[in-house]
Formats: sequence, C-alpha cells, structure tokens
Amino acid sequence: MLVEGDYWQDGYALVRGLISPELANAFLQTLRVDMARQALPLQDAAQSAPILDRPSVELYGHHYRPMIQFLWGLTPIVSTLTDRELLPTYNYFRIYPKDAICRVHSDREACEHSLSLTLGYSDDIPWPLEIDRGLIDEPGPIKDSFEKADVARLPMAAGDAVLYRGVEHRHGRTTPNPNRWSAHMFLHWVDRNSRHRRFAFDGHGPASRKVEFDL
Repeated sequence: MLVEGDYWQDGYALVRGLISPELANAFLQTLRVDMARQALPLQDAAQSAPILDRPSVELYGHHYRPMIQFLWGLTPIVSTLTDRELLPTYNYFRIYPKDAICRVHSDREACEHSLSLTLGYSDDIPWPLEIDRGLIDEPGPIKDSFEKADVARLPMAAGDAVLYRGVEHRHGRTTPNPNRWSAHMFLHWVDRNSRHRRFAFDGHGPASRKVEFDL
C-alpha cells in the first residue's frame, strides 16, 4: 500500500494498492453470482439520482450484507490512515455505464471521512475521481462542472482508492466514463470524538444500543 498526498493538508490522498486487484475481482465475481442466485440481475438494480446523468447500478450495504463486512474490516486501516478513531457509517456499490458522469457535489455529515475504492473496469481504462482543492463551508447546489475551481484528478487502477473529506470538498467525475462499465465501492466513516459521532452505523446500528441475549 502506497499513500500519495497529505490527507489533512489537501483534504484527500490517493491510496495505491489498498486491496489487491485479485481481491477486487473476487468481490465482483461473488456479487454477480449472488445476484443471479437471488434472481436479481444487476441491470434491474439500476437507479437514478440527482448526481447521475443516467441510471447506474447501485446497491447499499443493507442490500448485500458482505459489503458491510468490507466496511467494518477496512475501519482499522482507514483509522490509521486518518490518524483518527473512526466508526463506520454506511457504504454502497455502483456500476457506472459507458459515458456516464458523476456531477459535482458534496456529501452529507455521515461522510466525514470517505473512501472511493475502484473495483474494476471493463476496458481497464482508469477513470479519475476529481476533487476541488478548495474548502466549502456548507453544501452547495449540484453542478455539471467545477467551473473555475482548482481541481485534482486522481486516476485509479483496480484496488486503488482515494481517501477524502467529502463534506468539505466538492467532488465528482465530469469526464465521461471511457469504459463500457466501471465498478466502485464508496465507504464512509465518522470520527468517534467529533460532533458527527451520532451518524455512526448511519444512526441506527450497534453503537446506539447494547445487545442483550435471552439464554
């Protein structure tokens, strides 16, 4: 694993080799097989959203439980990378079709510390995540471009990730996807000691109640 950039100074850092390409591909293969077993073709999971210019396949952790284990399992590594004691909030998986873009936006408070993990491309053409180097004080409107902002463009291979503070920095993918499809997982955390702690486990998970067993 190789970290490029200063996360706290720049608001983002490129993490080369966060997971191996083989592990990324194994996840995609397992997901495809599991969806077929559930008679849920991935194309039937396509959804529209304001930040998307066309429907894209999208699954959240509560749709596919192995994703939650991915989120929890990466928590110690991301805590080390951020030098903060983090609690997971939520994650989701998205497949962008060819020529898709992701409009410029900022994230909600549950995404205090975020990771954009590239899992695979149909044509192995890196498609960069773009991040506005400027800080924002509050969420703004979703836009099709960064206009005149100073933007970092961060290409990733399968297994690479960008760690970023999406609440404070606008981000997106404004260059059309050059692949027939590209697959990504987006994972989010909050600092245990920050005001965002209430969003841990998306506000309704294990952090909010003690477990009891009737034995």
